[in-house]
Amino acid sequence: MKEESAKQNIGICKFCGQEEKLIKAHIIPKNFYLARKNDKYLCINSKTGEYTYQQQGGYDSNILCKDCDNHILGEFDKEGYRVLFGDFNKYKYIQTYPQGKIYQLDSNNFDYTKLRNFFISILWRASISQLEEWTNINLGGYERKAFDILIGEREYPELFKILIYKNSYTEDINEEVLIAKGKTSKYKKYIIQMAGYRIEVMVDSTRITNKYKLQYETYFLNPTYAHIIETPEVSKRIKQEYNMRMRNLYEKGFVPPKPPGIN
Repeated sequence: MKEESAKQNIGICKFCGQEEKLIKAHIIPKNFYLARKNDKYLCINSKTGEYTYQQQGGYDSNILCKDCDNHILGEFDKEGYRVLFGDFNKYKYIQTYPQGKIYQLDSNNFDYTKLRNFFISILWRASISQLEEWTNINLGGYERKAFDILIGEREYPELFKILIYKNSYTEDINEEVLIAKGKTSKYKKYIIQMAGYRIEVMVDSTRITNKYKLQYETYFLNPTYAHIIETPEVSKRIKQEYNMRMRNLYEKGFVPPKPPGIN
């Protein structure tokens, strides 16, 4: 019986708390890996700089059962994909200057709870994972609060303030997928980079400086509006950070793997 259970990967699901068959649950949903080809993913460990080819992208086989991953968290994933890959011609936008746009979605264009939960669920999945590549993502005491939000127990409107940026460059940068700590001294912030988007999540808005609040509060995801910011300044920052990460990888001896079939 033990051998059969091990083979089926029976364990406690971190979401429903029941003993179930656990599945390969993606931390960042598979559809947000733009570089996927023949189900091959180049996965870079943000902690060690090591890289591997995987067939399923970044996943953990020890955190979620099929029902919770597909039917609960999966509904949040669907809304994230629908909004971020939707028809932008349907969205209003504010032209800040010739090269910059801020897309504005009214409440009838998105489901606030599902969209907010989509971003929170990515951080929560990374935080509960015991895999080495996610060890730098630790919500600490906010992990339980994130879970309470996901199950609809509490809303915590002052927590997990979200800014959505869209990269205006059509380069390899858009194929980068990562979750990283943001560089702040007064509050905890995480960056989710995927499919040409940069998502900044401020974990506790009560710790954000008034100057930052005045500058960005209008654009935080809220029940009335969702804003997608596409400006040269942010795109330049994304490119600079990408180049820095790649330079650090090359200095550690990184050599891009050759595509299958090439000697």
